[in-house]
Amino acid sequence: MDRVEKDGRRRRGVVESAWVLLVVVIASLLFLARYEDPRRISSSGDSMWYMRQALIFAGKSPDEARITAARQVCRDINRSQRDHGTRPSCTEYQSTGISPRYVAIFDSRPGYPLFAAPFVAVLGPWTGMVAATMLLAIAAAVLAYLAVWLATGLRLAGVFAAGLLFVLPPGFWMTRLLTESGVVAGYLAVILGAMLAWRGRIRLGLSIVTVALVWLFAVRSASGMAIALTLLGASVVALLTRLPQRRAALLTGGVGLLAVVLWQVVSSVLRLPGLNDTIQDFATRHFSRPDIADPIGWLVEKNIAYWPEQLADEIPYPEAAVALVFAAVVLVRIMGSAAALWIFTGLTGVAMLVAHPVATEYDRLMLPLWIPVTCALGYAAALAVSRVRTPDVAEPEPEPAGPMPARVAPAGSAAVS
Repeated sequence: MDRVEKDGRRRRGVVESAWVLLVVVIASLLFLARYEDPRRISSSGDSMWYMRQALIFAGKSPDEARITAARQVCRDINRSQRDHGTRPSCTEYQSTGISPRYVAIFDSRPGYPLFAAPFVAVLGPWTGMVAATMLLAIAAAVLAYLAVWLATGLRLAGVFAAGLLFVLPPGFWMTRLLTESGVVAGYLAVILGAMLAWRGRIRLGLSIVTVALVWLFAVRSASGMAIALTLLGASVVALLTRLPQRRAALLTGGVGLLAVVLWQVVSSVLRLPGLNDTIQDFATRHFSRPDIADPIGWLVEKNIAYWPEQLADEIPYPEAAVALVFAAVVLVRIMGSAAALWIFTGLTGVAMLVAHPVATEYDRLMLPLWIPVTCALGYAAALAVSRVRTPDVAEPEPEPAGPMPARVAPAGSAAVS
């Protein structure tokens, strides 16, 4: 019997490895396709500062790192201009005379450049940053596969969701030399860990959530704070609506609350840039002007002016809003109250825009909206495929984790709540 069990486990391991390998291959191909997107350059001013940090972590002096990173970004700008049939115009990317307060904002985000540093040291600044970004994007795809499989009970739904991450708007931003690929991976890891905890795998789930939160606060503290509050809110919903999972919901909510409190303490002790610095950076054009007297009042006024215009611009193009509503309906139908975790994650982009109401940043900051959408669309696509293959009865796949207190799921999916 032991031998039979071992053989069964080995076969399941081989099957699961094959599915993960499939996701990795799909993600790699789609990353390369989106990376070559001719619409925009691959880097930005933010990319320059992240590359500078990576070079410093790789052993370069701050001045040498700054000069090298500025040249790389300038070269990318010229490449993009040539691709568009215009004459290259970048001769020296502006990297001197910058306020130390502005540089400190990037210095407080060491996660992405620290991850990229070994690749930069071996492959050079540009190729190294691309390789690191690609690995983070692939990690996000694998986490999407696992999280959606866990949420829906369908492996194929996870595969579709992983591919949709690159096909939909997140794919563009995840292939730029920015923190977005790392943020998406962190968000999906928090979702995966919380769902595992709510399904009874409490120790494993909380471990994943904790590591993911530490990563997110290191990559971009605003994103870490947003997902920690999301975890807290979703845990409250789970606590109020799924009585059998009270202990797991209390624990995940406690982790979210603890993360918020600890970050406040750490940022205060280390004097890291916070919301006030973000507002002053925005209001003073990267600290090139004197600080404003009332940053919160200024931000409120900016939001009052920004949102009516932004919403008016969105009315002719309602695809994102319609997709989120569709996702919310589908996820509530198949997951019950657990859908709050996905939906709240999608809404974190709104919180980011409230803190930084700029029209040019809308697409990038609203990237989390597409996380629940990929889950819902992946499920719908997998369900459609299963019904085409077996028109009479679609046999559900076994769930990958322990059972949740369940509602009856639609035909062709596993019973989840």
